[in-house]
Amino acid sequence: MHLPRPTRWRAFAAARYRPFQAIAAGQAFTASYASDALFVPLLLHLGAPPALVVVVGATPVGGAALQALAPQILRRLKGNLRGLTVALAIAETRGFVLAAIVAGVAVGALSDPVGIALISLTVAIGQTAGVLSGSNISLWTAVVLPDAERRLVGPRMGALTMALSTAFLLPAGLVLDAGTHAFGLGAYVAFLLFGGITSMMTPLAVARLPRPGRVLVAREAAGSTEMPPAFQRFTNVSAVAGVGQGLIPSLSLYSLSILGMSAGFAVALSGVAAAGALVGSLAAGSFLLGGTSSRVLRASFLVRTVAAISCVAAVPANPSAPIFLLIGAALFNGGGNAGALATNERLYRLAPPQSRVHCQSRFVGLTSGSVGAGALVCAAALVAAPGAWAVYTALYAGSGISRAIATFRTEVSPSWHSPSAPQAPLAEPELRDAPDAESPLDGRPRPV
Repeated sequence: MHLPRPTRWRAFAAARYRPFQAIAAGQAFTASYASDALFVPLLLHLGAPPALVVVVGATPVGGAALQALAPQILRRLKGNLRGLTVALAIAETRGFVLAAIVAGVAVGALSDPVGIALISLTVAIGQTAGVLSGSNISLWTAVVLPDAERRLVGPRMGALTMALSTAFLLPAGLVLDAGTHAFGLGAYVAFLLFGGITSMMTPLAVARLPRPGRVLVAREAAGSTEMPPAFQRFTNVSAVAGVGQGLIPSLSLYSLSILGMSAGFAVALSGVAAAGALVGSLAAGSFLLGGTSSRVLRASFLVRTVAAISCVAAVPANPSAPIFLLIGAALFNGGGNAGALATNERLYRLAPPQSRVHCQSRFVGLTSGSVGAGALVCAAALVAAPGAWAVYTALYAGSGISRAIATFRTEVSPSWHSPSAPQAPLAEPELRDAPDAESPLDGRPRPV
C-alpha cells in the first residue's frame, strides 16, 4: 500500500522548496477564483450559449498545442526559459481583467454580449498562457532538480494545489449563492478581484526559482526526427485518451443548464472535483517515487472510464443525478490528476535526456490537438441540439469509450515496481542556480 509518507512531506516543506510551494498556492487561488469554477456560471448568468462555454473552456488545452513550437521559441530567445516562463505566468493574474469586465457589465458600461465576448477572450488567452506556463515550469523543474527530487517536488506541488483548491471552493459555493442574491454581479467581481490579488504569488514565485541557465535546443538533423518507438506508442495512446477528454462537457455546465442546479452548487462541484484530484495526486505521487508510471497511467484511464459511466447515469429523470454528478467529478479529477502525474513521469522516463524539449513539445502538441478536436465535436453537438440532455449523455459515453480503449492499449511494465525510479535521499545540501551560458563555472550553454 503506497500511502503518503510524512517524511516526504517534511522534505518538501524544506526552505529551499519555498518557491515551488508558493507556485502551488498561487495556482490554487487562480484555479479557484479565476478559472472554470467561476467563469462557467458567470457566462451562463450573462446568457452565453452552452456551446460557447465549452469552446472557451477547451481553448486553453487545445491552445497548448503551441508547446510544439517550444524548441523554436527557445532558440529564438537564446535559451531564456526563465524569461519565457515568467512572462507566461503573469497571465495567472487575469482575475484583475475579469473583475474589471464584470464590473463594467454590472454598472451598465458594457452590454451583456460585449461582456461575454471580452470574458471569453480573456479566459481563452489567459488560461492558454497558464497551461503553457505550467508545462514550462515542469520542464524547468526537470532541468534544475535531479530526478529523485523532481519525483518528490512535482506530485506534492499538485497535491498542495488541490488541497488548497478544495478548501477554497467548497465554502465559496455557499458564499456565491448568498452574494449573488444580495449583490448580483458584484459577488463575482469580489471573487475575481481577490483571485487576481492572490494569484500574484505565482509569477513572483516563478521568478525566485533556481535559474535553469540557458536551455538551448539543438536543431534536429534530417533523419533524426523520429522519436523512440515506445515513446511514440505512449504518445498515440495519450492522444486517443485526449479525444475523450475533449468530449466531456463541463460538469458545471450540465448541472446548471440541464439539472437546474444553482451557481453555488456548480462551484461546490468544482470543490469536490478538487478533492478527488487531491486524493489522486497523493496516491499517485507517493507511488511514483518507486513505482511504475505505466500501471498508474492505465489505472487512471480505468478510473476515468468509471467516472464517465457515473455521469451517464446522471440523467434528469434520476432523482440521484446530482450525487452521480458529484461522484463523476471526483473520479474524473482524481483519475485525471493521477494520470497527469503518471504521464509526466512516463514522458521523462521514455524521452532521451538530450531530447526532452523535443519530446515534450511533440507530446504536448499532439495530445492538446486531440483534446481540441474532441472539444470541437462536443461544441458542435451542443449547437446542433442545445438543451438536450441526451446529447450530454452521449458525449459522456463517448468519453468513456475513448478512455476504455486507452486502458486496453496502454503498455505496462511487468511489475508494479520500476527499476528506473530508485529511492533517493530526500535532502540535498542546497539548490543552486544552473550556470548561465556566460557563467565562469561553465562556459557552455545547457543543452536539453
